[in-house]
Amino acid sequence: ATLSVHAQSGFGIKAGMNFNSMSDIEVNDIKTSINRKTGFHAGVLYKIDLPSGFGIQPELLYIQKGGTLSEVQTESSAHIDLGNGDFKMHYLQLPVNIQWGIDLVLFRPFLMVSPFLSYQISKESNIKDLAWDTEKLGYGIGLGAGLDIWKFQVSGKYNWDLGKASEFKWDGTKTFKGGKNRGFELTLAFIF
Repeated sequence: ATLSVHAQSGFGIKAGMNFNSMSDIEVNDIKTSINRKTGFHAGVLYKIDLPSGFGIQPELLYIQKGGTLSEVQTESSAHIDLGNGDFKMHYLQLPVNIQWGIDLVLFRPFLMVSPFLSYQISKESNIKDLAWDTEKLGYGIGLGAGLDIWKFQVSGKYNWDLGKASEFKWDGTKTFKGGKNRGFELTLAFIF
């Protein structure tokens, strides 16, 4: 029998930080992005070890995403003042992490690809005169890497929303169209 102290199949809990921004946005036909905003995520997982170094890890997470808005500079160096403030969107997300790694006895480094579905449960903003519509259902993909050490798992992943997240309006005249969340996620998990 081989000695292995990395996490085996089982249920677990996880939590971490998100560093998201919103891109692919058009403001009155001018392309821009919304500044990065730090959020968090937490949830449960089930890790399934498969032969040849593969693993599948479905998860159910609560995720907070958002952005910070300030004036937008156009390509002609003009500024559009949309006010300042933050907005947040809260999601339930179901990623399925498909992992491949090498068991090095004391630990297991791995690479992963993570398609996901998400459902928005609420939104909030402190930006004056902001009216916004959001897509309740979302989908996307993540790419990352991690390390299993005993019952702990540390991972980092970059996520891309593939569908439009929101459409924003200020004073009924200034309009954002599109908007896709993307960003880095850093996570620590414990597998029972």
